[in-house]
Amino acid sequence: MFPRAGELAYLDTAAEGLPPAACRDALLAYSEDKALGTPGRTRFYEQESAALAGLARMLNVSAGDVALLSSASDALNVFANSIDWHPGDEVLVSDLEYPSGVLVWLRLRDRGVTLRVLPSTSGVISLDHFAAAIGPATRVVCVSHVSYKSGAAIPFLQQLSKAAHAQDAFLVVDATQSLGRLPVPVEGVDFLVASTYKWLLGLHGLGVAYLAPAARARLGEGALGWYSVRNVFTPDRFERYEAKPGAQWMMIGMPNFPSIYALRCSVDFLLERTIEQIDADLKAVIRSLYDGVRQLGIQPLTPPDAQSASGIVSFSHPDPERIGAALQKEGVIVWAGDGRVRASVHLYNDKEDVDRLLRVTANVLK
Repeated sequence: MFPRAGELAYLDTAAEGLPPAACRDALLAYSEDKALGTPGRTRFYEQESAALAGLARMLNVSAGDVALLSSASDALNVFANSIDWHPGDEVLVSDLEYPSGVLVWLRLRDRGVTLRVLPSTSGVISLDHFAAAIGPATRVVCVSHVSYKSGAAIPFLQQLSKAAHAQDAFLVVDATQSLGRLPVPVEGVDFLVASTYKWLLGLHGLGVAYLAPAARARLGEGALGWYSVRNVFTPDRFERYEAKPGAQWMMIGMPNFPSIYALRCSVDFLLERTIEQIDADLKAVIRSLYDGVRQLGIQPLTPPDAQSASGIVSFSHPDPERIGAALQKEGVIVWAGDGRVRASVHLYNDKEDVDRLLRVTANVLK
């Protein structure tokens, strides 16, 4: 199902996931449907509906509250543009956030919005630290369910949402490094985004967005297009419009159907195995990776407690590129840069891959 994972130890899903081999057939099916011309659109919309239904099942939400945009970054920007900002408003993030979860808020400075960055300690920030920082000026708390940097998962999203909602703030969650690999709790989450080309094993050009019904009632429409409305050809279309309900008004134009065909295939593949089972099966592999890194005399950036465990283990090094190059030469693919080495474990990995990484790394460190 994953030929590449049979050729080498592929431990870089946090950057690029490996699509199941069946995704090739899905892309071929798209090509054949596209060749039908406009009659093929019926199949396009069927695949879109099936992909949204699968994602909704994965998140345990209504399909109408899920949308597919061009990227997770695009989704964050549409959400940010839908808030009625006022001078003095504040957005709260941490120093563990990926740049997309920072830039979208930083650009609001000229509207008087302040970006407040909480410093992490040993790769994590506690619930108490977050809660103490949320105040009357806070409009958005934006966090990653799993940090791209440290690999730490936040185990207290529901409690954090209560703290945010007590101050009438939105909780925005980036699940790019967890959706498809870990169960993602959405109770209390107002808005959630994720890329599709990592742990969801899909392609580029898509981002998943979940918008809670209660949050929708508090938002404007930060972007609109013909795909956003119920009926684009009404007689009074130059005077008014009726946006689609739920989250799907955020899909403003013709979607990326080739990637949707592939995503429907990969989501079905993951649901067949269940995310809970994938996570349970890989806990021992992740533990052996973490313990092995420590036995090499390296202090991981990833915290040691089981609650914070995800699919990622990272460690800092002054020359990560050298380690990454040596690993690749020996058939081990990881992410290496920005002062750290990051290994990520998905369902096509096993302990043999981890042992190979540790063996080569030990030789490089010597």
